[in-house]
Amino acid sequence: MRIFLLGLLLGGFSAGVTGHYTGDPQLAACVGIVAAVATWLGIATVIFCSDPE
Repeated sequence: MRIFLLGLLLGGFSAGVTGHYTGDPQLAACVGIVAAVATWLGIATVIFCSDPE
């Protein structure tokens, strides 16, 4: 659950900063979604790659 919330937090922060600097809400939404998904995929990759077998 913490990973999910971290992704939402970073996605929201990225979208807010992008929206502030560009003034384009569609671009800000896209950046927020990409940042959230990248966070989740990056952490999932670290978890799967560090799994000792």
